[in-house]
Amino acid sequence: MKNENNFEEYLIKNGFVEKTRQRMLYCSNHYCTWLTERNITTEEATYKDLLNYIGDLQQEKSKPVCNEHLRAISHYNKYLQIPDIAYQVRVRGIEKPQQILFTEEELNHIYNSYEPQAQKGFWRHSDKILLGFTIYQALDERDILRIELEHLQLEKGELKIPAGQKRKEARTLKLEAHQILQLHNYLENHRDKNGTKLISPQAEKFDNLHDQITNLNRQIRKLGETLQMDIRRLSQLKQSRITLWIKQYGLRKTQYYAGFKRVENVERYRQQDNEELQEAIKMYHPLK
Repeated sequence: MKNENNFEEYLIKNGFVEKTRQRMLYCSNHYCTWLTERNITTEEATYKDLLNYIGDLQQEKSKPVCNEHLRAISHYNKYLQIPDIAYQVRVRGIEKPQQILFTEEELNHIYNSYEPQAQKGFWRHSDKILLGFTIYQALDERDILRIELEHLQLEKGELKIPAGQKRKEARTLKLEAHQILQLHNYLENHRDKNGTKLISPQAEKFDNLHDQITNLNRQIRKLGETLQMDIRRLSQLKQSRITLWIKQYGLRKTQYYAGFKRVENVERYRQQDNEELQEAIKMYHPLK
């Protein structure tokens, strides 16, 4: 394999951790060795060569491992600045059922229909706040854990979300009007004044916040049954919000709103509307 050390430097610059870099180097070496045995250079390799390579790999490797090799090849091609014949090529297995996503109206209906059921006072008074953060700001558990009281700016109607250690960038998001009123009431009457976290005391310790969100997940699933909506978990509501952002603002703005370091992280949320898909089917494959 050519310039292995330089390829590793490329991976370091692109933020890959040691374990991932070693796997990338192994997979790209494996691919280069396969090409060399067939007197093919990396620059000469075609899409057909890639398919033959993956075909051989599938004889002894699992689908996830084959896809790991494809990702490594794609990065190696980018490093060499040659056409990326492995771009978005993946080995397919059994398709998972597509997750149900909700419209703006449905998300509002879920939020407005929810009444906290938790027995613990601190949970009961902040559960709807956590649900709102999920539905309207697409926050997850670790986002909420990082938010200090000082990050809330009620007078501006804004919430600052600090950067994570590895995966998330800092961003500032607008709050809905009803969230501002609810947060004001929470700060005045229900929040533990001794802590520094916005959601206090739960967010002072990861395990405490995790327990609350696990309980909230159960409540939301039960609410889904009542509303006859297929709600499986809070992350489904977060994904719905991100998908709506993509449609409204595009990938780059959504990347900022969701705090993703790379725009590629946003693309996995992009889905075609079912209505658009049906129209395409009618246009290109009319049923007589």
